[in-house]
Amino acid sequence: STPYHEDGSVDYESLKRGVHFTANNACPGVIWCQSNDAVDLLTFEEKVKGYEACAEAMQDVNCMMTFGCNGVDTAQMLREAEAVETIANKYPRTNIAIITRPPSKGKTLDDVRAYYEALAKVAKRPVIIQTVVNNTCPSPTVEMLIDLARKYPTIYGYIKEESGGAKANDNMIKENAAKPIIHTVFSAWGGWEWLYQSRRCGSEGLITERCAYAPLLGYIWKQMENNDRDGKLTLAYALFRLLIDQRSFPGGLRGYSLYYLQRQGVFRTTVSRVGSSTKWKLSDITLTDLQKAELDECYDDMLRFVKENS
Repeated sequence: STPYHEDGSVDYESLKRGVHFTANNACPGVIWCQSNDAVDLLTFEEKVKGYEACAEAMQDVNCMMTFGCNGVDTAQMLREAEAVETIANKYPRTNIAIITRPPSKGKTLDDVRAYYEALAKVAKRPVIIQTVVNNTCPSPTVEMLIDLARKYPTIYGYIKEESGGAKANDNMIKENAAKPIIHTVFSAWGGWEWLYQSRRCGSEGLITERCAYAPLLGYIWKQMENNDRDGKLTLAYALFRLLIDQRSFPGGLRGYSLYYLQRQGVFRTTVSRVGSSTKWKLSDITLTDLQKAELDECYDDMLRFVKENS
C-alpha cells in the first residue's frame, strides 16, 4: 500500500516503515508499487523516489524487495525497469526483483509477447508476470508463459495468476505441471481461495495488498511451507477471512486496512488518491466508534493468535 500525506503527496518515510513492517512479520517478500493505489496514480518521478526509499530501507534485510514496472505501452514500462536496474546497482545489498502486468493499451497477444520480450533485454533479475491488467488487453496464455520461462530461465517463470474464476485454478495446475521450467505460481485475488489454491492447485505464496495483516499472512505461509505440521492452517486462514470481510465497513483493498496500518504506527494517515494519474482527488475513510471497536478486537485477536502459536 502507498501512504499519502494529508495533501496527497507520497509519504516516503511511512513507505519505509511499511516495507519493514511487512518484512519483520515473516513475509519473505515485499512489493511496491503494484497495487491500484499506485500503478496509475503516481508519476514516474514519484515511483523512482519510492523505489530508492525502499531499496535503501531494505539493505541487508533477508527479504525480496520487488518493484512494480508497468506501462500503458512497452516504452513506459522499460523506463521504469531501467530505473530499477540503476537503483539495484546503487544498493547491491538489497535483494531486488520486478513484477509487471501486460500493457494496459495492448490489444493482441503479439503486443503482450513483444512487451515481455523487450523487458527481458533490460531486466537483470527475476520478473513476476501478473497475468491480468484490464478487459481490453489479453492475458498471456499458459503456453506463452511457459515459452518465456524456457527462453529466459533466469528472468521469467514466476507468475501471479489472477485470471477470472475457475480459469485461474485451471491455469495454476497447468503452470505447475511445467515445473521446473516454471519456478513459482502465486495466488492473488486479495487472498480469496488462497487455501484451496495452495492445497489443490500448487500455488506457493500470495501476492496481495493486504500488508496490514502481515503478521498473520507470514504465519499462514509458514504453515503452508511445513505442510500444516501444527494443524492450525485452516483456523489461521479462517481468521484472515474474518479480518478482511467486514463488508459494511469502508472497503476495497485499502479501506479499513489503512486504519490498521495507522493504528500500528506504520502510516500517519488513512488518505488515498482516487481517480486517474492525470486527475486524481483525495479520499479518506470514516469509521464509527462501534466499527473501530470491532476492528480493534479482531486485530488484537490476530496478534494474540500469532503470538500464542508462533
